[in-house]
Amino acid sequence: MQSLRILIITHAPLSPKYGASQMAINLAKVFQEQGHDVTLWSPLPLPPETKWWQSTQQMRSKVDAFIESQKPFDIIDIPPIFITQRVSQSALVVARSVQPDILYIAESFTNCKIKNIKDIVRIPLSNLYSLFQVSLILQGWKRAKYILCLGSLELQWMKKWFPWWRSKLIYYVNALSKEEQEALTQIRLHRRQNHSQGSIKFLWIGRWVSHKGTTQMLNFIKKRTASHPQDTFTIAGCGTEAEKDVPIELIRAGVIKIVHSFERSQLYTLLANHDVGLFTSKVEGWGLVLNEMLESGMQVYATPVGGVQDLQSFFKETLKPFPPPLQLMTNFSINSQNFEDYYKIFTWSEIAKSYINLIIIDLCKKN
Repeated sequence: MQSLRILIITHAPLSPKYGASQMAINLAKVFQEQGHDVTLWSPLPLPPETKWWQSTQQMRSKVDAFIESQKPFDIIDIPPIFITQRVSQSALVVARSVQPDILYIAESFTNCKIKNIKDIVRIPLSNLYSLFQVSLILQGWKRAKYILCLGSLELQWMKKWFPWWRSKLIYYVNALSKEEQEALTQIRLHRRQNHSQGSIKFLWIGRWVSHKGTTQMLNFIKKRTASHPQDTFTIAGCGTEAEKDVPIELIRAGVIKIVHSFERSQLYTLLANHDVGLFTSKVEGWGLVLNEMLESGMQVYATPVGGVQDLQSFFKETLKPFPPPLQLMTNFSINSQNFEDYYKIFTWSEIAKSYINLIIIDLCKKN
């Protein structure tokens, strides 16, 4: 296979605690294992005096400066918002999606709340900034050679709303690292399923923002506790904002436990100690927590966004529509064959292989 010089840029800090960086790190690692010369880079951090409305432009400038300082690349894998004119002229450019930015922005518009006088000024300004970001994303898609959508659902959305770019559209799926998949396999093999009619332990993981479906999740908890008071719920990774919305009486009674944050290594204990996962997002890029819960052998009830459509055929018994039925049973059987087929697609080695084969075909056409 031809060795390529590849630059992967992420808009997040280079740490696996951030989903976008986790994906970039996994992709870079596999490309390196395949013999490619890979540079993984982020324009963060920015100077501490940077204002929120200056951040995007400063990061774009840093991207240009970094590319100018490097030897030429064959491929630049980059968020569309960073694709400047210089970037587009420097290599074969892949605008790789890690989240549906435009849908997130649209969702934020519908949840604007004016609480005080300052918000009357701040909200219109932030909306103008969001529209500016949308214009940069569209410009980036136009300049890119390929638009790499995250999941088949985003691919369908792009085909519907931007049909003039259909020839550029391809998609990939998300996956966990090999080490994480091995750890979750052990949890799955040793999972003790709840065959009784006793309590069920539910788990929800995510940031406490409206597009994660926090309202829908809390509504379900209230209904569930009314009919099944023995059940318990853990809300994890939500920061301190959740306590403003979660009924205090349910926290005091021990029905709801809030885990503000946790280390990546603590995730395995969370997954092993719960029976059923909840995924309630209204808009989502992928939702890697889906893979984590399903690979750990949990039953998951999910809204039809992010990676749900791509995962559904591999987890027919354990991935169901949210909300769960009133008469919820957890004595499902785990079909090992599903995992065998699943790992043929949902591993970074397979994702990188499909990605690079398409690029090599394109480079060969040029030569």
